Amino acid sequence: MVSRSILGLLGVFITACATPASDNPGRQSNTPDATSGVFKSITIAQLNPIKSYGPWEFGTTAGGGASLAEVHTAGLVSEDRDGNSEPRLAAKLPSLDDGTITMMSDGRMQTRWSLRPGVRWQDGAPFSADDVVFSWQIAVEPDLVSSLSTVPSKMESVVALDPLTVLITWNTVFYRSVELHHRNLWLFSKHLLGESFAGDKQAFLAQPYFNSEYVNLGPFRLVDFGLGERQIFERYDDYFLGRPRLDRVILQTIADPNALFASLQAGAVDIAAEKLFGTETYVALRDEWQRSGEGLLLQRQDNWPYVRIQFDPQWARPTEISRDVRVRRGLLYGIDRQALTEAVLPGFADTNGDTFMAVHDPRSPIVGQPFAQYRYDPQRAAQELAAAGWVRGSDGRLLNRDGVQVQIEVRGENQNYEKEVPILANWWRQLGIDATEFIPAIALSRDREYRATLPALETTSRGRSEDIFISFDGRLPSLAQNRWTGANIGHYANPSLDALIDKLDGMLDERDQATVLKGMADIMAADLPALPLYFRPAFVAVRHGISAMAEDYTGTKSVGAVARNSHLWDRDTPSR
Repeated sequence: MVSRSILGLLGVFITACATPASDNPGRQSNTPDATSGVFKSITIAQLNPIKSYGPWEFGTTAGGGASLAEVHTAGLVSEDRDGNSEPRLAAKLPSLDDGTITMMSDGRMQTRWSLRPGVRWQDGAPFSADDVVFSWQIAVEPDLVSSLSTVPSKMESVVALDPLTVLITWNTVFYRSVELHHRNLWLFSKHLLGESFAGDKQAFLAQPYFNSEYVNLGPFRLVDFGLGERQIFERYDDYFLGRPRLDRVILQTIADPNALFASLQAGAVDIAAEKLFGTETYVALRDEWQRSGEGLLLQRQDNWPYVRIQFDPQWARPTEISRDVRVRRGLLYGIDRQALTEAVLPGFADTNGDTFMAVHDPRSPIVGQPFAQYRYDPQRAAQELAAAGWVRGSDGRLLNRDGVQVQIEVRGENQNYEKEVPILANWWRQLGIDATEFIPAIALSRDREYRATLPALETTSRGRSEDIFISFDGRLPSLAQNRWTGANIGHYANPSLDALIDKLDGMLDERDQATVLKGMADIMAADLPALPLYFRPAFVAVRHGISAMAEDYTGTKSVGAVARNSHLWDRDTPSR
């Protein structure tokens, strides 16, 4: 539970958070809303500072920053309130029905995109098809590839047919070809970056454009980068979906979750972004606000937490975990997952971790619940471990084949797992394992090399439904050779799973997709590259008087679409 004794110590900090900063020279400043004559500003808290804007720093969703990207950045598509793709910068989605999706005789595929007319970058320059082509060139540049998405690499070519029409040729049939939201294709302005992109790529990334001089297509434009700690965005009057209702949005980094929680309680923060607190804090906040009416805790089904396993022998300790599935089965049988869920998420719906499929995904019934077979069974756990050569001695310690006690480090990806890690470690201690616990500091949890070289086990999560498989694709390891940017941090490799990942990409029929997903689920359940825990909700905390997210948050699938309707956000009272 977050301590509230520090409230009295935060007065100076809270005052600073609530005080508007002066406008940067050369930037258009906003005037109060013409209809009300009052200035409306909201402050949204996040844990992580933003080093730069672009796919390179938005790969992790922890800390809340990634969920707020559509405050300032727009994609060709976003989501509707049910989580389905809807056009944004695109005038409409390509479709087989109108011939804008075509299958080629050689197995390739093309999608023709029509762009909205009259869209302008936040510096007033027109947005055109050339910008889409240029953005794809950045996305596939070997020296600039990010771990955010593999979608651009599936495009063979992107061509501007005219200023408002883009033709994308795909290497093969790709069922997610219309999901070109900002996380799958981050858009950049050619008129600002085209010349520098032709030169040294590291110098290209070092430009102030990517931080203090960022320009994109979203409803709010940057006026003060604030070293990534206090970003100030002002209303962009020419936003293509209409003039935003708020005058200003401040994204405030508060690195200490205790201080952030206190600021939310004190009213210095209007919204707390996603993935900021441990679930225990969200439970307490839910219960308190239900009594007081001071705010609303919004919930959506988010991702599938599991225990990641190190499969690379140069780091794996002990190596038996990665080499012998019986060890992994024993560890999983040793977890009372139902009790864990009740301890972590009491009273929340849709938390069953027996499947990685989202509860409302229409393909879920065919995939089923592949992990339901692994119910808590300490006796079965001991049998599996013994079969793998880990036998309990007379003193209760679990010994390996050399007679040495089995030692395992149990990490949390970040501080959001500070409750799960000791519970898991305790259950494995009951099996005789010497389990040590470690929750890294925030800075260390964002160090990709540190995470990719974990010795044994890490509690983590990644997406839901097919989105999880980027973390188990054997062709995407996180290594020094790729600057630790690969999405497969655990280094699991299974050619059969990789083949199904590719097969799924080419399935346009939903039932065919479900059949392939079931095959992938069967591999996951048999080989256990991940030990499932539960299904985690995501939460956003919105104080009373702030109109934001409540109407469409529940159905949101992608963390990147959380702020998609920020141009409609409002507040009941003028800003302080």
